[in-house]
Amino acid sequence: MGLKRSMKLRTFFVQYLLALFIGFLMIILIVTGLFLVLLQSGFIISVGDVEASIESQKNAIASAETVSADLIPNTCKYATVSAEGKFLSGNMTEAETSTAWDSIQKGRRSSWGFLGTGFIADCYFPIERKNEFCIVEYSSLSQFSPVILREHLPAPEIVLVWVIIVAFLVEIFLLSKIYGKKISRKLIPLENATEKIRGKDLAFDIQYSGIEEIDSALQSLDSMKAELKRSLEAQWKMEQTRKTQISALAHDLKTPLTVIRGNAEILDDTGQTAEQKECTLYIQKNAEQMEQYIQMLIDLSKVENEYPLKLESTITRAFLDNLYMQINALASMKQIRMETDETDLPDTLCLDASQISRAIINVASNAVDYSPERGTITFSTFNDGQMICFQIVDAGKGFSLTDLKNATNQFYQGDSSRSSKFHYGMGLFIADSIVRQHGGTLTLENKSSTGGGMVIIKIPIQPQGSK
Repeated sequence: MGLKRSMKLRTFFVQYLLALFIGFLMIILIVTGLFLVLLQSGFIISVGDVEASIESQKNAIASAETVSADLIPNTCKYATVSAEGKFLSGNMTEAETSTAWDSIQKGRRSSWGFLGTGFIADCYFPIERKNEFCIVEYSSLSQFSPVILREHLPAPEIVLVWVIIVAFLVEIFLLSKIYGKKISRKLIPLENATEKIRGKDLAFDIQYSGIEEIDSALQSLDSMKAELKRSLEAQWKMEQTRKTQISALAHDLKTPLTVIRGNAEILDDTGQTAEQKECTLYIQKNAEQMEQYIQMLIDLSKVENEYPLKLESTITRAFLDNLYMQINALASMKQIRMETDETDLPDTLCLDASQISRAIINVASNAVDYSPERGTITFSTFNDGQMICFQIVDAGKGFSLTDLKNATNQFYQGDSSRSSKFHYGMGLFIADSIVRQHGGTLTLENKSSTGGGMVIIKIPIQPQGSK
């Protein structure tokens, strides 16, 4: 599937900026239009309207015996002052009056101040009266006609600016959310492809996003997917061939091995010289070694996959007695004595008895291999809360630091201090795999009192989720 027609990522962002700009212009037009409508309706009083009102009242203010608030436009303040600028009356403060008089004397008709919402200019309209002046103060900005709005809101122009800013911020938020969802949808094909490849699901078609840069990455993933699929198929075929060869080899070795051991046993029963008996013993020992080779090949063909478990309720006593019998048989080959210790054991266990037995026997076999002849291995079993623990301690030199780190790895054979010609790096690996399938752990330590190697297997007494 080739790339379909798609846009560049920068085009996508240009669309976003263009939408943002157009939205901003619409906000300005709408808010400005609303301002003009309110201005025309009289809800907002312009500066020109205020000045016209003052001009219309000028003669009345000049000729009035006394100046009162009813002569002054309701958006204005006033003060009467003497010819020397002394405050006489009005609703302006003396400080405001002084500022206004100083500005008028200097030839200015305004002064700047700060109202909390921004800078604003106060304008002054002086009206000459008999032996005094009336100063009318008004804002350089428009005013709301309702008194309550004038008292609690800044000038309409300032409100206009704040409305535009807030509306623009809302626009940015909404457009960012919309375009964020769009780009997220564009990334969905990339996320789906990586998730399927991560899960080794390679039987899917790449769905392209319509964004050139993302589609380029998807095309690379498509090529990688095809190559990975070919590699996995080739690997699977090689693995199947290997397993078939191992199985055939193990089967073919059984026949000559049976012949060799049978003839060795016959020779052992005949009258032989000391030298001949030594040769016969050599044949028997090597036949035993070959049996271990065959078992290793069989195990090797199985360990790639998890062992199918058959969890069943097992009587603890019968399970342990069967283990003791098998371990004693192994230990007797080197005249090794096995000591057992049992503490607070449950009556039954829920496990795959054959698989757990296999794991423990592998550990015990290693313990026998690494213990000197006529030595002692200790097999302890105890209850650890929700877990049953199997602890095997050998009489060898203990695990090295490298052993403690790598002993459960496949094919790891340890250092020379714990070497054995019958050790192929599979026993602990297989045991660890079986234990982990049961939801348990296998740990390696050294017994502090004896220095021997210690392997601890812990598995749940009951499977997780059961009571």
